[in-house]
Amino acid sequence: MLGSQVNMRAVDLIRKKRDGNVLATEEIEWLIKAYTHDEVRDDQMAAFAMAVFFQGMSPKETATLTDSMM
Repeated sequence: MLGSQVNMRAVDLIRKKRDGNVLATEEIEWLIKAYTHDEVRDDQMAAFAMAVFFQGMSPKETATLTDSMM
């Protein structure tokens, strides 16, 4: 598991975004890092992408996501 953020779960972040809430920088960074370390499944990332498609992202979320992916 990744660092001190062991208690984060992809499903919780997906739900949070699906419900229209803003994700914290740490949440987005954790999600991308966990995905690249095969700790988050492809279907979970697809669900996250769908939640983002329907709810959108704030400029800060978009910048954090982009930075995390780079």
